[in-house]
Amino acid sequence: MVNLPKPLKQCAHIMNTVRSCYAATSILVVVISWSTANAVICCNSSSVASGGGIASCQNENRKFHTIEAIGGATCDDNQTAVSIRKCCLPGQLYDPEVRFCIQAGLDGDVYLRRMMWRLRNGFRAVADAVMVGYDYDHPLCDTASVLVDVPAVEVRGLMEADTPAAELPPGYCFDLTPSDELVARTCRPRDQYCGWGRYSCVNKCCKLNQRIVASENDKYNISYSGPKCEWTDKPFTLSAYETDAEGRPVGLSNISVLSYNVILQCVQKVMVMDGFKFTTDGSLYHTVLGKHVPDTGYCLDNYAEDVLSLTSGLRAIMCHTKPPFTLLDQICHMSSAVCLALTLLVYAKLSYLRNVHGYYFMCYISCLLILFICIIIHKYTLVDDIKSQFCIIKGYFTLFAYLTTFCWLNVISFDIYWTVRYNNNINRNSSISLRTIMYHIYCWGFSSTIVSTGYLFQHSQYEKLKKIAPDIGDFNCFFKDLSGYGLLIFYKLPACVTLTANLIFFLLTAIHYLRIKSKLNKFKQTNDLKIQRFHVEKEKFVTSFKLFLVMGIPITIEMPRLFFKNKWIIWEILSVITSLQGVLTFIILVAKRKVIMDLWKKFRGSMDHSESTQINTISGTS
Repeated sequence: MVNLPKPLKQCAHIMNTVRSCYAATSILVVVISWSTANAVICCNSSSVASGGGIASCQNENRKFHTIEAIGGATCDDNQTAVSIRKCCLPGQLYDPEVRFCIQAGLDGDVYLRRMMWRLRNGFRAVADAVMVGYDYDHPLCDTASVLVDVPAVEVRGLMEADTPAAELPPGYCFDLTPSDELVARTCRPRDQYCGWGRYSCVNKCCKLNQRIVASENDKYNISYSGPKCEWTDKPFTLSAYETDAEGRPVGLSNISVLSYNVILQCVQKVMVMDGFKFTTDGSLYHTVLGKHVPDTGYCLDNYAEDVLSLTSGLRAIMCHTKPPFTLLDQICHMSSAVCLALTLLVYAKLSYLRNVHGYYFMCYISCLLILFICIIIHKYTLVDDIKSQFCIIKGYFTLFAYLTTFCWLNVISFDIYWTVRYNNNINRNSSISLRTIMYHIYCWGFSSTIVSTGYLFQHSQYEKLKKIAPDIGDFNCFFKDLSGYGLLIFYKLPACVTLTANLIFFLLTAIHYLRIKSKLNKFKQTNDLKIQRFHVEKEKFVTSFKLFLVMGIPITIEMPRLFFKNKWIIWEILSVITSLQGVLTFIILVAKRKVIMDLWKKFRGSMDHSESTQINTISGTS
C-alpha cells in the first residue's frame, strides 16, 4: 500500500458521495500506473493499519475502509463501488502455510497493482467496474462454523461463475499469497471439517488476529464472558498429538488444525500455563491430572503479560469443576463429624476424662471437628465463588485447621514422652500449667505463622515469592496446584515434620516403657501404686498411638498420591479411612467398656434424680 498521510478529519465523518470525499481529501489522490489501467485512491482509513478496523469511507450509502477509482475513472465519478472483502490489512498478504496475514515486504503501489491485476483478470465484476470498495477483514463465522482456505479448484470456479456486476461472491474474502496466487477464505460447517480427513479443530479463546492479554483482576480466573483479548500480529499455530489405545499423547501428527471461537459455557474458568497437549480428536490432554478435557471444556490461545509484551506462549483456559461429593463421601464425613461431636460431649460429661491429658485430647478433637466441618462445606460447594472474599477465608481457615490438628497430635505424643521420661513430683502443678501454656503457644503460633506467611507470599510483589505461594482462592478455595511448591511448603512439609516427630516420640516412649517393665519384673516390684501408675501411663500411650495410626499413617502413605497419578485401589481405601477419622477416634476414645458403663450410670442417675424430683414435687403439691 502506498504510504499516505493521515486522512483529514472530514473523511472520518459520513460522506454522502464519493465526490464529497474526494473534495475533502484531494491531497490524498495517488495515481498508480500499470499496463492495463490506473487506480486512484479516493478515500483511505488510516485506522485500519493500527488494528482499529473502523470504516471511514462511504459510497452510495455503503461504507468501506478504502475506495479506489480504476480503469481511468476519477474520484468524482458518481458510480457504485464493487465491494471487495480483503482478508488481510493494508500492506499485508495471506500466508497459507501459517494460516495468517504477514507483511507483504513490497512497496505499497506494487502490492496494490498485483492485487488489482489478479482481481481484474479473474472477476468480470472488477474488470467492468470503475469503483471498488475494500473491507479489510475475513468473514465472521458463527459458532457452528470454522474459517477455511478454499481449494484452488474452487477459487477458479468462483472466478468463472456468473456473478452480479456490482459484487464478488458473497461470504468470501480474497488476498494474495507470497507466490502471487489469489486465495479465498470462507466459513464452512465445523462438522464437515473437524475430525475428518486431515483436519482437527480447536476452540480459540479470542477471535482471529487476537491474543489473551493478562489482566490484574483476572490473571488466573477468567470471567464468564471470557479473557481479555487484544490485537496481535503473531499467528496462532498449533500441532496436534496422536494418541495411543489408552488415549495418551504419543507423538505429533501432520494434520492441519483449524480454529473457531466459542465462549465457554461455564461459570468458573481457570487459566493453565502448561501441562496440556492438544490431541487429534479435538480434546485437551491434561498431563497433570492424566485425563482428557472435552472440546466444550477448554480453549487455547497465545498469551502476553500486557499489550506491549511479546507473546510468551500458549495458555489454556479450562472450565473448573470439583469432583462430585459421592454418597460414600457424604456418609463418611458426616459420620465422622457426628462422632467427634459425641466424643466431646462424653468428655464433657465424665469428669475423670477431663484430666490434663484428656484436656489435650479435647483440643485435638475440637480441631479435628472444625477441620471436618470445613471439608464438608468445601465438598458441598460444587462451584467455588472465587471472587468472594469468603473463598479465601475458607481456604486459609481449612489450612489452619489442618495444621492445628497436626500440632495437637504432636503435643499429645510429646506430653506422654515427657511425662514418662521426666516425671517429677516437685512443683508438678506449676510444671503442668507452664507446659500447657507452651503447648498453646506452639499450636496456635506455629499454625498462624504458616498461614500468615502463605498469605503474605501470595500477595507479595516479588514473583519468586508468588511462585511458592499456596495460591488459595486462585484456582479454587484451597490449594491451586496439588503438586506445586505451595502445597509442598505450606502443607506437606509441616505435616511430614510433625508426623515424623510423633513417630520419634512414640518410639522413645515405647523403649522407655520396655525398660520400666523390665525393671519391675527384674526386681519383682510389689508396689501396687507404681504398677498401677505404669499401667495408666501405658494405656495413655496405647491410646495416643492408636490416634497417630488413624491420622498419621493414612496421610503419610497418601503423600505419594500427590506426586504419582496412578489410579491404584490403595488410594481409594486410604481416602475412605481418612474420611472416617472421626468414627475411628470415637471408637478409640469412647467405645470402651468402662466409659460406656460410666455413661450408663450417669444417664440412669440423671433419670432417677429426675423421677425423684418429680415425685417430691407431686407429694409437696398434694
